Amino acid sequence: MRLSNVEQGRGAIGKLKLFAASRVLGDRVPDVLRVLLYRSEFFGRDFARYTNQLMRGPSEWTAGERELFAAYVSRVNTCAFCTSLHCTMASNVVGTEVVDAVLADWRTAPVSPRLRAAFAFLEKLMKQPRQLGPGDVRDAFAAGISEAGLLTVVHVCVNFSIINRIADALGFETPSATTVARLGNILLGLGYRF
Repeated sequence: MRLSNVEQGRGAIGKLKLFAASRVLGDRVPDVLRVLLYRSEFFGRDFARYTNQLMRGPSEWTAGERELFAAYVSRVNTCAFCTSLHCTMASNVVGTEVVDAVLADWRTAPVSPRLRAAFAFLEKLMKQPRQLGPGDVRDAFAAGISEAGLLTVVHVCVNFSIINRIADALGFETPSATTVARLGNILLGLGYRF
């Protein structure tokens, strides 16, 4: 569903922000930024702060690992826009081979046992949430994941599941590979502060 007000920007300042963003990217502003800027007091400012803290704040997980979690969540949720963006960012940090291997089958991917345990927990959280229990938490802890690290995995799942559903409901277009690469570099460098 295309909303013309979201497409064009809200008010003079919103339109100016979209114009500036398009100049920086050298292309049409991706739909996720349009939505975050549209009514930032409703869905934008606070959500962007939360996402920035989650994805770039202090954590036992690297930015690349967190982007890999976001890519995995987006792939499971079949969100083409988010999968493309987060795969690109994760690839820039951990390498395309690792990203491709994790998305193909995290069980055989060349990652640490700790990261593999995080994906086991994440997969169960997404695909079989009613079967997730204390044993899964103990397994994660036994693999060396702290309570804070496991909470990060849960928050990444929640955060990107929300964004995936908004992206799909509003029909976000997947930008060109060039735009995805530019946006990915900006998000890796500056974080998710819009």
